[in-house]
Amino acid sequence: MRMRQVDRDAPLQFLRTAYEPDDWIAVFLKSYETGHTAQRVGPVSLVADARFQAWLRWRNLIRSNIYVSVNAISPGRRSRTRESVRAIRHVFLEADHDGCDVLAAIAARRDLPSPSYVLHSSPNRVHVFWRVAGFTIEHAEALQKQLARELGTDVAATPCTQTTRVPGFFNHKPQYVPPHLVTIEYRDSTRVYAPDDFPIPIAPMMATVPVRLSRGLNVRFNRMDRARRYLAALPAAFAGQHGDLHTFRVCCRLVRGFALSDAEALTLLNDWNARCEPPWAECELRDKLARARRYGREPIGGLLEANR
Repeated sequence: MRMRQVDRDAPLQFLRTAYEPDDWIAVFLKSYETGHTAQRVGPVSLVADARFQAWLRWRNLIRSNIYVSVNAISPGRRSRTRESVRAIRHVFLEADHDGCDVLAAIAARRDLPSPSYVLHSSPNRVHVFWRVAGFTIEHAEALQKQLARELGTDVAATPCTQTTRVPGFFNHKPQYVPPHLVTIEYRDSTRVYAPDDFPIPIAPMMATVPVRLSRGLNVRFNRMDRARRYLAALPAAFAGQHGDLHTFRVCCRLVRGFALSDAEALTLLNDWNARCEPPWAECELRDKLARARRYGREPIGGLLEANR
């Protein structure tokens, strides 16, 4: 069976629609087979250039996946960090399962505008975009986290540094899954939404410890707080720099060293994961936590006992 050809026009239409002409964006390439990664940061005009597009088609032909930053990067930057994000161009959600149900749930909500476009990354998996302006990084991330929790999409795909697949190229999955041509459905792509068009994010409640607590609650808040401070001091994981092993060790520290549940560990990993390049999907973090709990050699509660 002959594989379909890439759509040469789709990437160019997406670049014209999703970004301003003078925007800089980050293009990220990753092969699940070899683990090889590459990243280029430059103006939209460079990415749309015929030679650059030909290079992307060649890399996609040898099974590299093609991603692009959801938001605009500051000119002259060479990385896709939170500090490098110049402007929020999209409110973004990633549904890695039940894509049709997520779209139906969005359509049923009166407090959400119609998506600008929907990218189909693989069967029943979608990336949902709203074109926006006037958002701060903090506002966009808070809104995306809230919507992800309410709609059941990937909470790990809510940092402003998030990438999306580029339409027109093939999604090459690992483990012999047939490649899938990434397509996009344009809906209300000409309108640009403002913060007032969305529900106001509910500020996360800070965990406060009352004066009178049972011993069990004191222990829980103590280890959560200690694990949070420990995680804040750790470096992020970077693709091509033993990021997979580093993330596994971080998960071992949380579920074994600090004896956290998977849900507690995921809550703490959100901010750390936002600094990773690229950030891990929630399903990947869950898998690493499960493997850390099963195969890790660190004593359960070892980091708590060491400093009691």
